[in-house]
Amino acid sequence: MNLKTILPVLAITIFTASGFSQSVNKLPDSLIVKNVFFYKNGNFEGKGWDLLKKELTKSHLVCIGEQHGVAEVPVFTGKIAEIIQPKALVVEIDPYTATKLSEIAKKPAEYSDYFKRKPYDFAFYSWQSEMNLIHKITLSNVEIWGINEINFLSIPTFFETLASTAKEDSNKKIVLKKAAAYTKNDFPLYGDTNKYNDFIAYRIKNSEVDSLLYDFRNENAISQKMLRDLKLSLPIFSNTSYQSRVSLMKKNLLNYLYPYITADEIKIPKLLFKLGANHASRWEFEISELADNLVDAAGKKSLHILAIGKQGTINAMAPVDNNKAIIAYNGLEEFKEFIPFFEKVSKDEWIVFDVRPIRRLLSNNKIVISDPKLKSYIMGFDLFVFFDKATGDKFIQ
Repeated sequence: MNLKTILPVLAITIFTASGFSQSVNKLPDSLIVKNVFFYKNGNFEGKGWDLLKKELTKSHLVCIGEQHGVAEVPVFTGKIAEIIQPKALVVEIDPYTATKLSEIAKKPAEYSDYFKRKPYDFAFYSWQSEMNLIHKITLSNVEIWGINEINFLSIPTFFETLASTAKEDSNKKIVLKKAAAYTKNDFPLYGDTNKYNDFIAYRIKNSEVDSLLYDFRNENAISQKMLRDLKLSLPIFSNTSYQSRVSLMKKNLLNYLYPYITADEIKIPKLLFKLGANHASRWEFEISELADNLVDAAGKKSLHILAIGKQGTINAMAPVDNNKAIIAYNGLEEFKEFIPFFEKVSKDEWIVFDVRPIRRLLSNNKIVISDPKLKSYIMGFDLFVFFDKATGDKFIQ
């Protein structure tokens, strides 16, 4: 998710003592407190990291709202996982892809061959730093929970997985034939963004899935659920219903959590969410708000962190060519709303900005942020973690 589309232009009005308001183009310096830390020799250290560790040890649920395509964020996430030791990492892939990802992540020697054949199978986790994160945490027995719709860029693999669940040979043949045809259609498109509208996912109709559901009517519950999930994903492929996407994410999360919720108690395990920034904010119609409510019902605390790089490069995710996908990035130009924060980030620094004091001022009507989206981010995140140099994550090739 491109943060530029979800973080609006900064416009802030401060109430003066006389009761009148005054417009300013940035937050007062006194509200932007700098807590510095550094990444050295494979570890984070410094005052800011000490602050983070203190907050993390008090938190049962941690949501990281990320800037996709930056190699530093999965490194940061891995260090957080070491501290909180979550039951699961909750990410933006579908449940079936999550299972496959957990399997492949344990076999680094197979990465190159796998991604040459299926470069987009794991969405963001088709990148080196992201896959390193998954490899590391799966070896620590952290589960991967996928809460997204079916990955529209890995439809062939979806049908191969569906075939493996089917009991009837006729059904296996039907879906394997589709997988082969879809691979033939999609694979040549990965290197040419001008042809991305030709991916097979955009052409699958409800009637086609209904026909498969009929063929699979005597199959097991897993096979039938996969097809129902595919049908639920179709309108999301065409980006016609964001609400449908979030609702499906909530449904998938609850499928993972149902063993921990009974009539007598809620025993939500420790969870680490790593999502696009909009999904990780509280106070919104988002997956993290549902998670917050459940954790609150269990009497536990949550922590929401927004992680963004100041400048450098970023992986735009397309095409599957590191020479083309990795592009220059300048947060000072793309996200002018964060200039008051970015100005405090010096060379090689990572900084924690605690925005909860600003939120308290908002709640007490001492400060007004006129742009509703910016306000929701201030209200929705506890900490901003901004770092100097962003590095575009590379496709595994």
